[in-house]
Amino acid sequence: MIRAMFFDLDGTLLNSDRIITQQTILTLERCKESGIGLFIATARPPLLERMLSWDENTMSLFDGGVYYNGGCIIINEQKDYLFMSDEIVQKTIEYVFKDDNLNITLQLEGEKHALRFPLEDKYFKSWGVSAESVLSFNQIGNLKTVKILIFYDNLIDSVKPLNDELIACLKALCYDTAQFYLTDKGKCVQIMGETVNKLQGIEKIRKCLGLQKDEIAVFGDDVNDIEMLSEYKYSVAMGNAECHVKDAAGFVTSDNDSDGIHHAICSILRLI
Repeated sequence: MIRAMFFDLDGTLLNSDRIITQQTILTLERCKESGIGLFIATARPPLLERMLSWDENTMSLFDGGVYYNGGCIIINEQKDYLFMSDEIVQKTIEYVFKDDNLNITLQLEGEKHALRFPLEDKYFKSWGVSAESVLSFNQIGNLKTVKILIFYDNLIDSVKPLNDELIACLKALCYDTAQFYLTDKGKCVQIMGETVNKLQGIEKIRKCLGLQKDEIAVFGDDVNDIEMLSEYKYSVAMGNAECHVKDAAGFVTSDNDSDGIHHAICSILRLI
């Protein structure tokens, strides 16, 4: 019997307009009413009210979750971070700064952000930040880094993929020292601490709740979801996921623009 579900956001719970459809919301409400715990498992920071304009009703659907790909875990209103080593952060910054056009963002404790290039006002909402929470690199001080993002342009509307040589060098830099993901169809590198991923975050919450692995269901669509999709009996990849992500999952549902979550819960897992 499934007692808790974990949802990736972009490409999974959110459609292409970055909203949860009304049909999916109704399905989640029915799950919650039946006693199933609902949790987030995302690369995003815990700033969903600002980033996605979620209201109190939407936020109340979820009992916590895994953020920054596992760099932050929230359960029972307790927030715990897993930070990157200062050494790998500094090495990554030094490498990125060799390319005058390459952008880098440090996502820091307390949901502050340090960006190489100033953020235009129109992007504040998409990043979930305010002017006060955006720092320059010389303002970081003793703040610890949770996750690094590397990309071109502003990421939100970027169309430029990272080149193979750059990806290979960044991956080598992270070898045995940090967790490395190439996401967003090759447009973004995400780096966290070496033991950080969504699976490890979900496992911490599962154990806290006293649940067995076969009481967990997980849903995802990108490479940073593969660990969690591979681990649980009830794992669902979205129809819009790439083939190797689908191969890691126990089930495949419709795409995120066709109420794939609703279909998976009702027709595949048959929970309601």
